[in-house]
Amino acid sequence: MKSKYVFLFLLLASSFALSAQIRYGFKTGLNFAHFTGPSETNDAGANLETWKNVTGFHIGATFSYHFTDNYGLRMELLYSKKGAKYTYDGQSYRIFRYSTGSTLSTGSSRYLINVNNSYIDIPLVGVARWGDFELSAGGYVSFLVGSVGDGSLRYSGKTAPPQEYQVKDKNTKKDELVFNLNYNYRKDDPGEGDNAQVVIAELGTRDVEMPKTLGAYFDYPEDKGNLFNGIDYGLTGGVSYYLSRTLYAGLRIQYGLADITNNNADLSKARVNSDGSLIYRADNDKNFAIQATIGFGF
Repeated sequence: MKSKYVFLFLLLASSFALSAQIRYGFKTGLNFAHFTGPSETNDAGANLETWKNVTGFHIGATFSYHFTDNYGLRMELLYSKKGAKYTYDGQSYRIFRYSTGSTLSTGSSRYLINVNNSYIDIPLVGVARWGDFELSAGGYVSFLVGSVGDGSLRYSGKTAPPQEYQVKDKNTKKDELVFNLNYNYRKDDPGEGDNAQVVIAELGTRDVEMPKTLGAYFDYPEDKGNLFNGIDYGLTGGVSYYLSRTLYAGLRIQYGLADITNNNADLSKARVNSDGSLIYRADNDKNFAIQATIGFGF
């Protein structure tokens, strides 16, 4: 059903772009974007996740058709960078895997990840102009073309009962493991990391060697697909002020309606099942962005 609506949207946009009475333009500016959605909670019900704005940009072409001097339609073709500054802090676990099995530990994690998703945006909006001001409102479809993240992870905890050993970094002798995060959400494989440097986790009588830099799906025992879905869509609207006949500055909001995360790959960081199997979350995560633009039309 969603694919049908996207197809109809693109068909309308393509027909509009082929019109002989199109006026062309160019725009560029900044995106102030983050994700919206439910936070994972600890056993006491407190939120563990936050998403703050990340600054990106957009750039591309505009195609306008005017029914009158005041009313018309506009389609845009933009390269747009969105994402979020993601923080997870609190109740967590780690599964240490080795050739003969695995060891579960529980404790606390702090993830800091700058997520940067690159899209091809295709907004289609109706426009109404009065004097130097122009209002616009409509919808958009976006296609994900790049998805990366970078940051850090700190973990401290103990192995699961009956033998509750403190997890230690054998090299630093500290009760905390520290990792770098270098994610490519569209290319990384399960269990992938950079072994140029290693962290040796001391689990009582067992040592487990791990990459110092972890990939996006290092904790996944099998391929569950990409975390971020390939298509986003939603509503958009804003206001522009014309500095001259062709030059304008504007503000616009993009409010996503699509779930941008793949529920099959949205791994819980707080808990596992009673049998030690992983939990995947069916969260409805969405894009939200405020765009500051400067542009001109011919």
